[in-house]
Amino acid sequence: MSRLDVFIQQAVSSVPISGTSLISSLYGDALSHRGGEIWLGSLAALLEGLGFGERFVRTALFRLNKEGWLDVDRVGRRSYYRLSDKGLRLTRRAEGKIYRAEQPAWDGTWLLLLSEGLDKSTLADVKKQLIWQVFGTLAPSLMASPSQKLADVQALLHEAGVAENVICFEAHSPLAMSVAALRARVEECWQLSEQNIMYNAFIDSFRPLLPLLREAAPGELTPERCFHIQLLLIHFYRRVVLKDPLLPEVLLPAHWTGQAARQLCINIYQRVAAGALAWVSEKAETSVGELPQPGSLFYQRFGGLHFN
Repeated sequence: MSRLDVFIQQAVSSVPISGTSLISSLYGDALSHRGGEIWLGSLAALLEGLGFGERFVRTALFRLNKEGWLDVDRVGRRSYYRLSDKGLRLTRRAEGKIYRAEQPAWDGTWLLLLSEGLDKSTLADVKKQLIWQVFGTLAPSLMASPSQKLADVQALLHEAGVAENVICFEAHSPLAMSVAALRARVEECWQLSEQNIMYNAFIDSFRPLLPLLREAAPGELTPERCFHIQLLLIHFYRRVVLKDPLLPEVLLPAHWTGQAARQLCINIYQRVAAGALAWVSEKAETSVGELPQPGSLFYQRFGGLHFN
């Protein structure tokens, strides 16, 4: 057995893997820029080599369809699952965090949101969405972000039906005398210590893979192995980075390991992306035949993919 296979098996068995989460990772990474549709049988074939059976796939697809994340078309006895408008919208939002190459630039501007007149249930739901969009809670009714754009947030508030109940402010970085207090508040509000622990765990899990990829014998890095590695890489990285507030570097603690984790992910992804792309092309089938070729945005991931 190849050492790469041993690594793959260990990654699969290291923590319980949710079917809905894994298939969401697969759609976002391998299918969203290729039409977003696949035959159930193709999806089962792609995941079979990782030890996940058809029942695992069917259960996950049923749940994703019920949640409105996937739509299904039935042609004869075959079922084809594609990203719904909701699924595509959420996937696009996630891509901006997953595939960026570096921390966002910052001009010192903060976006502040003051919620008024919302019941507790609605407020909790809106806060959950805003936290996912890298907002932190400065006070019970006050949330802040140094990286979100007003237009994007207004669109989210309109979708949630609360735009008229949230007051938006723009503010600038505080005086120099407030920087130390601000950093302490940022670390607490965005729970950066917990985020750093998750990044360190990701690094510990995937750093041993790099020498295996460098030392792999000719022909050992097959398209199937590349796909397995890439899917697991993105699945585990996605679980961490989607919780990252992507704060400007000036606000991050000195011990922050987010950029090291991102660079590790980039280094591995660059080595396996071409093979993974070929394996998905070989195995995946849509309601009209072969998958389309990836769109241009696919090749811009992580600052630009370089295929040999």
